[in-house]
Amino acid sequence: MFFTLILENENGEQLDMTTTANQYMTSKIEGLSPPAGTINTSAYAGINGSYLNRAFLEKRNVVISYRMKGVDIESRRHALYRVVKSAHYIKVYYRTRKISVYTEGYVETNEVDNFTDTTTGQISVICPDIYWYSLSEQIAEYRNISGAFKFPFAIDSKGVPLGYYHRSWYLRLQNEGDEIGLTFIITGIGGAGKNTRNLSIYNAETGAYMRIRAPIEDGDILTITTHIGRKTCIMTRNGVQENWIGNLKLSEWLTARTGENTFYVNGVGVTNVSVKVILRTAYLGV
Repeated sequence: MFFTLILENENGEQLDMTTTANQYMTSKIEGLSPPAGTINTSAYAGINGSYLNRAFLEKRNVVISYRMKGVDIESRRHALYRVVKSAHYIKVYYRTRKISVYTEGYVETNEVDNFTDTTTGQISVICPDIYWYSLSEQIAEYRNISGAFKFPFAIDSKGVPLGYYHRSWYLRLQNEGDEIGLTFIITGIGGAGKNTRNLSIYNAETGAYMRIRAPIEDGDILTITTHIGRKTCIMTRNGVQENWIGNLKLSEWLTARTGENTFYVNGVGVTNVSVKVILRTAYLGV
């Protein structure tokens, strides 16, 4: 199978591990499949069977087995040590003809065997975040006005529209991967003295919602993230960031389920804000 494999360290320095005629021969990549699940149960007292206490997915372990090819292998080995350092951050890019993804983790081991006919090695990466992520993002945005001013133009007696008001508050995203968190960016655009109160974002299918209880003023930027392990609500006002988690009321953190996801916004003065929803498709296995 044709694939591309690139490793990138915390400084942005990259090492191409893709199989080539005179560089590397990657023989095996483990950790592309969904990580193993852990199922914890307890037995019923005096009867057959057991009940589920909890079930969760383990961390991902990406293991890359390879051998070095060509000339000047010693220089290549030291280049490998420079990029892939034990206990340091590493980003793994993986691409086939159908998919381009990455995952992030920390180098557990980087072992090279020099005392054989061929120089072989194995890299183990522990990924606390279990997903492979797409390189691109999908964005849905609501703004109360869309630009419509174009050149060349001529103004007739009926006038020329400079913008259109959206009458639908719906935002739609198509998630081709597994259920994953989202990033919501809410920006105040109403002008001086105008705000939005009780802004709510609903999941149109389930009725789940997130509501901001404090007013959003012109120029405010409120960022809400709903990813596992990274749930935040940060207000940026006049260049100063503040934790607004206390101003967030919710039935649950809104996520993107597999398939079509529809959200709608509501509130007092909702035309004074723009709402952007960002989805980075995530996969448990690639």
